[in-house]
Amino acid sequence: MKDLKAAIIGTGAAAHFHLNAYRKCPHTEVTAVCGTDLARAQAFGDEFAVHAYTSIEDMLQKERPDVVTVATLEWDHEAPVLLSLAAGCHVLCEKIMAHTIAIGENMVAAAERARRTLGVNYNYRSVPSHGVIKEELVRGSFGQPALFTATVHSYLWAHTLDLLRFFFGDPAEVTASIVDDQRQRPPATPHAGRPWMYAADMLYHPSVAVSAAFRYRNPDFIATVSGSALEPYEQHFWSFALFGSRGALAVNAATGANLGGTPSLGPLAERLKAMTPCSYPESFEWSVMAFVEALHQGRPAPVTGADGLAAMRLEAAVAESARTGRAVPLSAASTPATGVRA
Repeated sequence: MKDLKAAIIGTGAAAHFHLNAYRKCPHTEVTAVCGTDLARAQAFGDEFAVHAYTSIEDMLQKERPDVVTVATLEWDHEAPVLLSLAAGCHVLCEKIMAHTIAIGENMVAAAERARRTLGVNYNYRSVPSHGVIKEELVRGSFGQPALFTATVHSYLWAHTLDLLRFFFGDPAEVTASIVDDQRQRPPATPHAGRPWMYAADMLYHPSVAVSAAFRYRNPDFIATVSGSALEPYEQHFWSFALFGSRGALAVNAATGANLGGTPSLGPLAERLKAMTPCSYPESFEWSVMAFVEALHQGRPAPVTGADGLAAMRLEAAVAESARTGRAVPLSAASTPATGVRA
């Protein structure tokens, strides 16, 4: 018997990635899946030889998992997360953590009350090349950052904002503009009839164009992120460039097959080029394995519930700035950029 028993709520593509990732984690066994559609849940269970449920409560009571992945749609994260935490499980929730900030706050508070770990699967933090970039920022290889600029397919918008926080911490303020026209959006994954548009608490996803400028303090620099659903998704997840007082790096045209893209500018680019490419499914493997390792070692999740909540607040600030036409200050305005050395 392995040390951790895992269960998965959801039966879509992300659920499959999570199950395959758990199977690569030492001392972890997936025993159950739960979905709202009986046929889909049974098909998933038959495919992977795990028990299938349509009731979260029944699954939690009968299986008594140690850790639960919540891989439902964003609008359907609240109940699975709260029920799992109340049952004494650690939870790894897919991004975006919730569809309102109030629900996200409730999730974080519930995890604290239950004394269980709540993690959020921002899996692109686990891309090995991104870890190297973070290490070099901490070492001061770039010197003081001056400008970070990124262009992304809007499906990767939320992930890119999380990478911004991963690299630099929380900004002091944001100024943004959005052009949203649902009629111009290319066909996307079925989303239960819900429109792909931004609201008060969540921007997901911009259709025609979004651009946001983030002002950092201590050190003082600017990061810009722009996205559109009209970018060619298969050929371009994102591109970004970082310019500092001592060095620079550009990463062009990351794709699902190679999330590291094509690096250029400076000596770090040559090091990144020599790394083994990391694919979209592999990013789930790295992310889930890091979460499980943290549980085994009693450490916080690599991306905590607090991180997930901070990303939501950043999203909300972008949406507010676009609506009001004004710069929106963030509560972390006095906090130094994380891991950045001058």
